[in-house]
Amino acid sequence: MRSELQHQHSFHFWPKRHLLFARGLDPMELDLERIYQHRFDGVSPALKAAVWRQIASWILRDAFSLREGQPVRSVLDPACGDGEFLNACAGRGMTLSGCDLRSRSKQLAPEIQFHQGAFQNAVYEHGHDLIWVSNLLEHLPSPEAVQDFLASCKAALSLGGVITIMGPNIKYCGAEYWDFADHLLPLSHFTVLEHLASAGLEVRAIQERFPPYSFRSRLPTHTSLVRLYLHNSWAWPFIGKQFLIRAVLPRR
Repeated sequence: MRSELQHQHSFHFWPKRHLLFARGLDPMELDLERIYQHRFDGVSPALKAAVWRQIASWILRDAFSLREGQPVRSVLDPACGDGEFLNACAGRGMTLSGCDLRSRSKQLAPEIQFHQGAFQNAVYEHGHDLIWVSNLLEHLPSPEAVQDFLASCKAALSLGGVITIMGPNIKYCGAEYWDFADHLLPLSHFTVLEHLASAGLEVRAIQERFPPYSFRSRLPTHTSLVRLYLHNSWAWPFIGKQFLIRAVLPRR
């Protein structure tokens, strides 16, 4: 397993261009396709898919519990990229929706509804019971962009819906946090908690240390070991470097 599970997607925001102008830098966009190709060179797609199946099963069970036994009927990944998480949710009888600035990936399962473009501009007919945000917020250019993003997530949730946010925790991976060319915003679990409070979303569960930081870690990534790790939370504080935070849209 690895922390940069996030880089399944290629999500970035237009304010980045303005941020670069403000820094006096060339506003040329990052070539994320090349960056991710370099980042995951040598990482087996089959291994990634197997790891994501374990993670998705855990996340769905967790959301079911937070919804007090109400089933998860609809899942949204607002920066789905090649769709590792959504593909891992396929075949479970749920409505699956993804959004990305890139065109639809050939790896997306046929049942996944896809919208190309910025998540905030997408229109969805129904609220979603689960929104999965994986390693995304650190790519946003400013706290204001995080607030705009969470406001859009809140609008897309059903009443009692769960937003699950996973990302690198700078408190525990500070030296490694800036090793990635597209990390812009330093975030800890405390930072995200304040953003969620500001957005009017009710935090229900927090793990300040959940998975390791990278698929390239020295830790073994065999699926049986991943499953064992996910079901033994006592190990998370020793290995985990990413936070996992779950919040709901209150029914009241």
